[in-house]
Order: sequence, then structure tokens, then C-alpha cells
Amino acid sequence: MIETVYKNDWFFVKKEDNWHYLVEKKSSNGAVILILENNKDFILVKNYRKAIDKIVVELPRGYGEKNENSLDTALREALEETGYKICKNNIVKIGSINPNSAILASEIDIYFAKVNAQDKVQDSDSEVIDIVKLNKKTFKQYIKNGNIKDSFSISAFSLYELNENT
Repeated sequence: MIETVYKNDWFFVKKEDNWHYLVEKKSSNGAVILILENNKDFILVKNYRKAIDKIVVELPRGYGEKNENSLDTALREALEETGYKICKNNIVKIGSINPNSAILASEIDIYFAKVNAQDKVQDSDSEVIDIVKLNKKTFKQYIKNGNIKDSFSISAFSLYELNENT
């Protein structure tokens, strides 16, 4: 028997026998977006993450809103978090991930988009501390050195690399 042992506005904790797992309410249309500006630099954001009590560098991402698909979520999150307005013909889905299949019942879509500097039409929203631009070599170094640790950013960059070389 499956029972809900906790719930809030963001997720449920479900229990089945001795197993507990989280079901995020808005994850079915959540998205991560890897943005490449001028075929040179990837656009990341610096955020504070309470769960780990750290300021981190990561890709823009977020939950979907009502009546939004994951593509619309990616476009909205890119605009909100980076200020870049991305045209639908400049974005492609490169994969999906289960960020922690042991305890999360989430599958998140990953998108890649190309932009130019003039596509930046507004400032980032208040949750973003700063924009970080990394070239491909530096992005790899950030991952290797542990400056980027989140599964979304590492997975997105890996999928980009796999798709780029095929």
C-alpha cells in the first residue's frame, strides 16, 4: 500500500513498505537549459541553495507552470534567470534525466539553445546572484574541480558533448 506521509506546496513524500520517495508536484514539465552565447560562452547562473547552504554555479532550471510544457518552461526560465529571450527555432531538446532515481520520482527535460548578445533583453530575476559565462574548456574544468556539482548541469553538459560529437 502506498501512503502519503508528508506534503507541502512543492512535493509529497510517499511511503510504500520500507521505501520512501519524493514526488515533486511540478516536475513533469520541469526543464534545464544549456545556453551558448555567440558560439563561445555558456551562460550559467550563481544562486544560493538553502538545502546545501552554499552559493553555487549552475544552469538555469525550474518547475513548469500550469498549462506549460517543458519547452515553454525552458524558455521562461532562461528569460527569468538570465534575461535572454530565446526563439523557439533556436532551442532543441537534447535529453532527459532522472536527477536522483533512488528518492525522486522526477524526470526533467534538458534543452540546448544558441543566443547572441543582443538576445539579452532584461536583467535576471531576484533569485539569481550573478550571471557566469564559461567557455567549453572552463566549464569542463569547473566540473572536474568540483565548482559545478549539481546533476542537472553536469548531465546537460554531458548530453551536449555527446550530441555535438555525433
